[in-house]
Formats: sequence, C-alpha cells, structure tokens
Amino acid sequence: MNSKIITKAENEIIRLENVSVRYRLPSERIGTFKEYIIRLIQRKIRFNSFWALHEVNLSVYSGEVFGIIGKNGAGKSTMLKVISRVLRPTEGRVVVYGKVAPLLELGAGFHPELTGRENVFLNGSLLGYSSSEMKKCFQYILDFSELHDFIDAPIRT
Repeated sequence: MNSKIITKAENEIIRLENVSVRYRLPSERIGTFKEYIIRLIQRKIRFNSFWALHEVNLSVYSGEVFGIIGKNGAGKSTMLKVISRVLRPTEGRVVVYGKVAPLLELGAGFHPELTGRENVFLNGSLLGYSSSEMKKCFQYILDFSELHDFIDAPIRT
C-alpha cells in the first residue's frame, strides 16, 4: 500500500503573513477633483493615516470552514479584498493557492431603491423564510447590522 501523509503545509490554501493595509485620508475636505489635483501637485494636502489591518497572520487549510466576525470598521471587508486580490496590502504577503471569486460589496444582493427593512424581508423571502419568521428575527438582524437609525432609508443612501 502506497499512501502519502498530507501535512498541513501541503494542505494550506490561504496564508496571510504580517499583512497590513494603511489608508491615507486627506485631513480636510476638498470640494472638487480639480482642486484636489492642484493641491496635491502643490503638496498642500495633509493626510491622516488609518490602519484598516495591522500585522494580520492567518492560515486556512483545505476542508476548513471559517468565519470573520467583528464590528463595523474592524477590517473584515478589507481582509477579504486582500485575499481576493481586489486590494494590495501596504505591508506583508498574501499567498492563495487556487482561484478566488470575490463577491464582496456590501450592496451585493440588495435592491438600492428599497429600504434596509424592505431588503431584509425581501432577502428573507428569497431564502424561503415566511413573513412571520422574518418578523421574529428582525430585531436580531437590526441589532447585528447596527443600522438602527438608518434601517428605513433606501440602501442607496
């Protein structure tokens, strides 16, 4: 019998090594793109740095199921964009074995003209939940999303 033992290193499909993503945001609001370019050329724009990810290390192995959980602004979407090569890390290394098909945008699957509340019920019905089931879990969804003040506004806003 000729069997091969597969080690974790051989079974690794995603690896992040000290991955950091820094955004540079202008410290003041600039009204137009033209004004921005002029001020940029004149070196009159001051930037504030913001670390969306800082020294993240992660390994995912074939057959594993994992989730990314955190509050708004914790860097979840940024990390997924780095893994899917939509965004390059400022520092560190990302290794992905195989193909990644990103579907990352917050609005994916939502109708922009409907409110958050309407989208919750629409998506629930598409997943096979009844209206009464959705009413029972709506408060939990609202608390999880942290959209209390905005749930009745159209998604596009």
